[in-house]
Amino acid sequence: MEEFFRKFCDNIRLTDKQEEDAKTKYDWVCETLHNNYYTDTTYNWTSKFLFGSYRKKTNIRPISEDQDVDAIFKMPEDKFDKYNNHEWNGQSALLQKIRYILQDTYSTTEEIRGRGKVVLVKFSEGTHNVEILPAWEEEDGTFTIPNTENWWSWEIFDPKSENKTFAAAHIILDHEGRGITD
Repeated sequence: MEEFFRKFCDNIRLTDKQEEDAKTKYDWVCETLHNNYYTDTTYNWTSKFLFGSYRKKTNIRPISEDQDVDAIFKMPEDKFDKYNNHEWNGQSALLQKIRYILQDTYSTTEEIRGRGKVVLVKFSEGTHNVEILPAWEEEDGTFTIPNTENWWSWEIFDPKSENKTFAAAHIILDHEGRGITD
């Protein structure tokens, strides 16, 4: 039984090439946004935050069109007032601005569109898509994010707490079948 389970796990685990595809794509998307919003600094990965299945390492194959890499792009603090005080639906204006920036760079990409809280960058079939969530990081580590579905509101999102909860709940069975925390 153990051998079958190991084989099953090997069959659904992402290949090295698929993992590299995911990392490369979300890095490119975040670097593009960083270079647009932080023109006075070199991209050093501090303006992004990975969350979702790729952060939790629960991503699997085969890769479907519904799978994506979820990443927060940390917006410059001074841009919040621009969108918060927008004449009409600043949340949608923010997602559209992100979309336009990415369309300039990824002009051959299948689809780039805002939806709900994120901008989806849909790459070719069988490869990773990226969902980018523009957000402002708060002092307590939470993020203020746009929501275009809920009467154009701002919401607080706490993926760091979610990641900690997931890590605390993650249980590994040792060779004797006892549960131990990771």
